Amino acid sequence: MKPKKPQASKATKTTAEQPCPEDLNLPRPSREDYAGTVEEQIADFEETLDGFETDMESTGWDDLSEFRNRIDDLRARLKSLRTQSEELEDAEDAEWPVLHEDMEKALLDMSDAIRDVSAELGQVLPE
Repeated sequence: MKPKKPQASKATKTTAEQPCPEDLNLPRPSREDYAGTVEEQIADFEETLDGFETDMESTGWDDLSEFRNRIDDLRARLKSLRTQSEELEDAEDAEWPVLHEDMEKALLDMSDAIRDVSAELGQVLPE
């Protein structure tokens, strides 16, 4: 039985959605709703990293230490993201735009980093 290639999580597909165009006058999510969405994305990222580790363990290869280190670094970044997300709901009105923009950038960066690891693992893990 061949180990399957790591799959990108659905989080990588939904992260950093484009903002609503101003001329549509669509309601924006509340801070509370946005914080909940961020928590879901972080959970999806964690699930993806768990999947990477499971796939690596199933190969029995010892030469995956570089990937293990990168996954550890991504987990540390997720911990920081979680702390950032806790600040969103309690942010003052004046702070909100900056915190929101910083969070969107951080989520996009995390999504890109996970996608990169997934692509590289896909090249070294057997199908």
